[in-house]
Amino acid sequence: MKSALVTGATGFVGRLLCRRLRAGGWRVIALARQPTGQDCDKSLSFDLATGRPLPDFCEPVDTVFHLAAKAHVLAETKSELGDYERINVEGTRRVTEAAARCGVRALVYVSSVKVFGETQQRPDRGLVEADAPAPDTPYGVSKLAAESVVLDAAAVPQRVVLRPALMYGPGVKGNLARMWAAVAASRFPPLPETGAQRSMLHVEDLCTALILAAETGAVTERIYHATDGRPLTARAILEAIRAAQGRRPMRGAVPVPVLQCAAWAGDLAGRLRGRRFPLDSDSLRKLIGPDRFDSSRLERELGWRPRQSFAAAARELGTR
Repeated sequence: MKSALVTGATGFVGRLLCRRLRAGGWRVIALARQPTGQDCDKSLSFDLATGRPLPDFCEPVDTVFHLAAKAHVLAETKSELGDYERINVEGTRRVTEAAARCGVRALVYVSSVKVFGETQQRPDRGLVEADAPAPDTPYGVSKLAAESVVLDAAAVPQRVVLRPALMYGPGVKGNLARMWAAVAASRFPPLPETGAQRSMLHVEDLCTALILAAETGAVTERIYHATDGRPLTARAILEAIRAAQGRRPMRGAVPVPVLQCAAWAGDLAGRLRGRRFPLDSDSLRKLIGPDRFDSSRLERELGWRPRQSFAAAARELGTR
């Protein structure tokens, strides 16, 4: 029987990955700060923020899926910035050291397309793995550094990094969840059609890619982008959410200059209170700017095919 350790096992991706692995005949050890004991054969309690070495797994483990991380938050404070280095970089180092010490065959790491920053886009195509990363946030910097830790861990024979695009699916949090709630409360403005597209990915398709990366033994020291292959503009995302809630298509739109003025006001408010305002220039760029990636390498080398689309799955944003 194949066995796996899943870090971040109680998170958005981790819960589903554990279920998928067990359904596929894997023995699953779940590692989390507060493990629930569900969807796994064994659970371990551990917090990467403590700085302590990981305990030995106490049994043979074939693959480590490293999902645990401090996620990017919109209104972060200066006191939180050190957590990215401590959890995402040094925490990943402790995971790789434990994997090497316990004779793990494969280490699959979930990184982020944020290693490219928000402005490094090409108008003619989505970014590919060969494009040079240029992170512009502490989160992006930490994820890129963690990638190097994983790929340099020569004591683990198979090392693979996946960079998922903006994820969606049941129980998703973050910007998509906030957009769903704002639309439901009739508080989200009609966005303009800018033509700038954003790549997305369903959590089910990411789990399929993770398992394929672990099971394809000939693949090592590889980085893969993962998207659903159907990039959407911000207005199209908003229209899909409205349709999923049974609302009519939008009429009109708030002009971009008006949104920019509101974002500049948010910049000022953030500087005055020492904490980012929900709408500022950075969040507006993320909302209506381009963020496209190419996942053809993952399809070509692992035979992976995304099956979900945001338009069909948007209603899942309202489930928990």
